[in-house]
Amino acid sequence: MRWSGRRASLIALLAAVVAVVAVHVWFDVVPTIESDEMTVVSADEAVDLAGQQLTLRSVRADEFEAPKGSHTVSVRLHSSGGAEATGCRSLLLGEQGDGRVWTPGTSELDIPSDAGESRCQAESPPYDILAVFVVPDDASGPFWFDVTDEDGRIVRFPVEF
Repeated sequence: MRWSGRRASLIALLAAVVAVVAVHVWFDVVPTIESDEMTVVSADEAVDLAGQQLTLRSVRADEFEAPKGSHTVSVRLHSSGGAEATGCRSLLLGEQGDGRVWTPGTSELDIPSDAGESRCQAESPPYDILAVFVVPDDASGPFWFDVTDEDGRIVRFPVEF
């Protein structure tokens, strides 16, 4: 193999490594650094965030069909909505033990459109939020479910199924 072929492979490998590090920093490090406040609540406690009151309704495993080697974790919240309601920056599911973190994977799954909103809605009537995560088979919990508002405040619900 000539140097030019190796150079192209090395550049591609370097770009992939940079992309992986950037994704890790964006989803794991930045939300924690930018957060002015993290509130850990019990699973049955309602909490005020993003101008609305959020209540954890349910957590279900394998509610939706997942790719081989993985399963789904569905988290449902209820929002009071309201004129002061704003959007949320992120919804994340993380393992309490080893810290692996997942974002909702609804675009890859067959989820009915009327099952719930995929994130917090601004200035809305009461509604339900459905966040579905595709996690590897070896991820069994317990988990943290984090909701981050636009101001960087994080509410953390402990979840198990």
